[in-house]
Amino acid sequence: MDLAQRWLLAHGADRQQVPMLAGIARARVRRYPRPVNWAWPLLVTALDWLAPLCALGVLRRARALADGPFDQLEQVLQHHRWHWPRMVWQLARLPLWEALYGGPSPVPPDAPEGPEPPQDAFDVIVIGSGAGGAPVAAVLAERGLRVVVLEAGGEVTPVPPPQAIERYFLQQGMVLSLDGGAMPVFAGQGLGGTTAINSGTCLPPPAEWLAAWDAATGGHFVAELPPYVAAASERIGVTVPPRNLLGASAALFDQGLHALGRTDAYVLPRNAPRCVGAGVCCFGCPSGAKQSTDRSFLPSARSHGAVILSHTRATAIAETTHGVTVTVATADGPHELRARHLVISAGALLTPGLIRRNRLGPHWRVAGNHLKIHPAAKVFALFTQTVGGEVGVPQALGYQPPELPRIVLEGIFTPRSTVAPLLAAAGRRADWWLERFDHLATFGLMVRDRGFGTVREIAGRPILRYRLHPDDMRDMATGLRLIGEAFFAAGATAILLPLSGGPHEVTSLEALRQIPLDAFTPARLVASGFHPQGTAGIGRVVDVDLRLTARISVCDASVMPDSPGVNPQVTVMALSLRLADRLTAELQAPIRSETADPARHPDRDRWSARTGS
Repeated sequence: MDLAQRWLLAHGADRQQVPMLAGIARARVRRYPRPVNWAWPLLVTALDWLAPLCALGVLRRARALADGPFDQLEQVLQHHRWHWPRMVWQLARLPLWEALYGGPSPVPPDAPEGPEPPQDAFDVIVIGSGAGGAPVAAVLAERGLRVVVLEAGGEVTPVPPPQAIERYFLQQGMVLSLDGGAMPVFAGQGLGGTTAINSGTCLPPPAEWLAAWDAATGGHFVAELPPYVAAASERIGVTVPPRNLLGASAALFDQGLHALGRTDAYVLPRNAPRCVGAGVCCFGCPSGAKQSTDRSFLPSARSHGAVILSHTRATAIAETTHGVTVTVATADGPHELRARHLVISAGALLTPGLIRRNRLGPHWRVAGNHLKIHPAAKVFALFTQTVGGEVGVPQALGYQPPELPRIVLEGIFTPRSTVAPLLAAAGRRADWWLERFDHLATFGLMVRDRGFGTVREIAGRPILRYRLHPDDMRDMATGLRLIGEAFFAAGATAILLPLSGGPHEVTSLEALRQIPLDAFTPARLVASGFHPQGTAGIGRVVDVDLRLTARISVCDASVMPDSPGVNPQVTVMALSLRLADRLTAELQAPIRSETADPARHPDRDRWSARTGS
């Protein structure tokens, strides 16, 4: 019996199934991105030989420990005062949790396929199919330009959440900042980009933040952007869902807020007008209700002649006298594509690598600086009654505490297979909470951060450095305590805070209030990062019209000069539609005779038309 099998046995796996589950875990590890796939066996071996001695003072391999000492070892590693042992232990357990709760073994995805791209045949190449790339591609195609969209991932189809993370999350969700603590930063990779695997929340950028953009960049975003925001919102079907679609978890939190005298929580607008409350929005909508860009923009782009190339990665970019040449890697080998103009929309984590690697624009050296994210964390609450939080819209309710202007509380509930690795509890206590999963509610928060970091590229993979600002940490601690207070007010019997190496299981409101705010530190907080942005910012890398050079533009969250303070997908779509207007005027491409029907070339007033109408 090796350490993986010993861990599975300790966490309730049937002894007869342990070898099979361990084999599933090892097969999953082999599919991890490099260097994690080769580092995992080394780390597990080191833990097996050294962890009992270092953590318990026991000269015995971890696999040979009895139940009591093995549980004690888990507790020590999970709550170690240093974050590196905690991070190694979390990584070691990750494929084991997935083997326990991840469902059936994954079906291999379809082999990459697609039309062989013609050479020198495009007006515009768009790298990326998410919120920044798909809208500009669709509108330019609708106006008669020859467009090709390059997407490194494939089609997003309904699969169990662990498989969705493997297929549709950038680097399988393993893009980490290790500066002061291990914080994963999530982004999508597939047709639709992050819009296909986000929660669907659609909020306009606040006017005060657009005014700050204007002051910082000399732009006119307050005046120019709202019409594009409205057009994007209409095209993707932004509506406020009925309250009967709220998950029970959000309903309990709202009940607790009312008990605290806080009555101004609101239902979050979403781009899923026919939502059925399947509860897995951020792993790919199984009903097709969510109007991510693969459903709202790319079909129109394709029907108007755009070429959509999935499983196609841009490897080199060269600006020429007459346009731009992009070298791409496909299943059939490398190809060169040429166009009059290039739009880079690879996202805030990948766009800087393309700019720096190819030395594009006069400010390529600062691309990747000023990384902004929305740090987020959540609280679990235990109730005596069955909650059933997996049913309904996971992120349907929002609340802005007036005393915390940079904090937004937003509902979130994810399946057991994705919850297990994030629990602050360890060993038997983790099992105890997971056994009561149907009685758990959860609510989260995110912060409009004050700090910033960097993203660099090594071997084509983004490497992040980001540290929580002390004031952001204090705001998050205050917000997390407020979430706990609301759950206790709603009748929770216990809450689980996102703290490793600190007080995390709390059974009363009094005990919660006794936890000092400085117990929450970046090294202890179990947090994630969402909405990376700012790494090719307006005024730093591109100009107010999103120009990188005369023939290259950038349009994704990387261009935002500062955080809009809300979930940014509508803001990025609005910037994309604005860019489409500029490129239409500059390129002045003639309408091709085979698509001369005016109905196939909507003007700006037709942008809001729904796909297929």
